[in-house]
Amino acid sequence: MAEYEHEQTIPVDARVVFDLARDVSAMEAWLPDGLQVEPSGPERVTGRVSMGDEIDEAEGYLAADAEQRRLEWGDLEGGGYSGWLQVDDEGPGRSRVVLHLDVRGEHPAAVGGEAHEITDEHLAQALNRLASLATQSVT
Repeated sequence: MAEYEHEQTIPVDARVVFDLARDVSAMEAWLPDGLQVEPSGPERVTGRVSMGDEIDEAEGYLAADAEQRRLEWGDLEGGGYSGWLQVDDEGPGRSRVVLHLDVRGEHPAAVGGEAHEITDEHLAQALNRLASLATQSVT
């Protein structure tokens, strides 16, 4: 199993950042390249990951806790991936966002090497994009 975690402070209110992050219809604006998510039912999503010529599609869950400003997701079988995003208030007009991902099984990102590095870069990219999106939303 491999764990990834990135953290970023964003100069935007935590509620604004969380509302942007949980909007499934707008996730493509901040998710990393090659990852698409679309709603498929209550707290259900279809995810597509494309790396090179390969496209993997899977059904997953996505749960949002607005009070805690936390998103949790994973595959429905429970054997491949899961993660969470937590948005905390860091004072007036500032938030701290933590993005965490667990990858299990035989997936290359769970084993190491280049896929591990790419996955880690994708998490950092996602946080940077979310920060840009949030900053643009208040200016």
